[in-house]
This record gives sequence, C-alpha cells and structure tokens, in this order.
Amino acid sequence: MTQTANASSLPAPEVIVVDQKRVMCDGGGGALGHPRVWYDMGDADCVECGYCDRRFVLRGSKADPKA
Repeated sequence: MTQTANASSLPAPEVIVVDQKRVMCDGGGGALGHPRVWYDMGDADCVECGYCDRRFVLRGSKADPKA
C-alpha cells in the first residue's frame, strides 16, 4: 500500500510575495518552465500553481512569511 502526503502539510518549493490578487506563473524556467497560467486569489490570501506548486502570497497578509 502506498501512502500519499497531505498537500497542505508540505512546504511550497517557492513562495513569492505579491502585491496583487491576480498573478501569473510560467514556472520561471524559460524553456524549462510550463505554460503561462493566471490565478486569482479571490477571498484567499494565497494561491498555489497547479503546475509547479509555487505559492503566491499577498504581501502583509497572514500567509506572508515576513509579516
């Protein structure tokens, strides 16, 4: 039997602090990245990319690691 970890318990590979709730991610690797996708946080303070798991965090929010 294989166990899978709870995704919310794993740390994001990269946290990017942003000033807007609408963000774009392309993996950041140029040709090694992924297709450009847009995310809207809505009522949340953060959103994770479905391709690369980068976490985008609204500056000054509870989710901001420097707040």
